[in-house]
Amino acid sequence: MTGGYDSEMAQGRAALATRDLAAAYRHFGRAHSLGHDTLALHLAAHRGLLATAWKQRRPDRMITQIFLLGAAALFDRNQPQAKKPA
Repeated sequence: MTGGYDSEMAQGRAALATRDLAAAYRHFGRAHSLGHDTLALHLAAHRGLLATAWKQRRPDRMITQIFLLGAAALFDRNQPQAKKPA
């Protein structure tokens, strides 16, 4: 399940390291969508988005990500996995 998530996070980190900030934001955004049902993955994607916003010097995005990190930490819970038929 986390293969696509892991790939997007790795690509986001690589783009961030090379200062391709638009690509980093895009990859972390995709990782966010893929990892939304698992709290740890969800929070990690928001941290990536926050790091990208920091490097972009975008206070609006930084504030948004800080708010979303806090809200996710307080209110999100891991979503139950669908049971596979026997």
